[in-house]
Amino acid sequence: MLKHLFDSDEAMSLPLGRKLHAEVEDSIYRSWESRRKWLSSAFGVNITGDKQTQDFNAVIDLRNCIVHGDGRLTDLQVAKHKDFFRIREQLPRVLGVGLNGRSVILTPETPLKSATVSRDFILHFDHAVLNEFSHLSI
Repeated sequence: MLKHLFDSDEAMSLPLGRKLHAEVEDSIYRSWESRRKWLSSAFGVNITGDKQTQDFNAVIDLRNCIVHGDGRLTDLQVAKHKDFFRIREQLPRVLGVGLNGRSVILTPETPLKSATVSRDFILHFDHAVLNEFSHLSI
């Protein structure tokens, strides 16, 4: 969606717009946080504090535990106390994930909760974008 918004923006029809986009493109897609910042600053779509986004952050955190931490909270996730405490609160509450120290323990309810949270985020995100850009054909 973010790529579609950039591609449909009038600035991209100008050589300068395309050149500036090419210069910063890597930073746009580097993380979920950077994607949300670009959505907000460039297109006025701000979903950062919304419940659906906060819950989806738990899915992202769990994914990072699995992919980057081999089933454990990563060094990056525990480095900042604020993030660490948010993750330790969210994973069990939002996704039903158990925690034993830094190890994550998936429960039978985790897959369905993860899918539901992801679906709710996508619907919320689509609604927010279409509220701002009702003329887009997605």
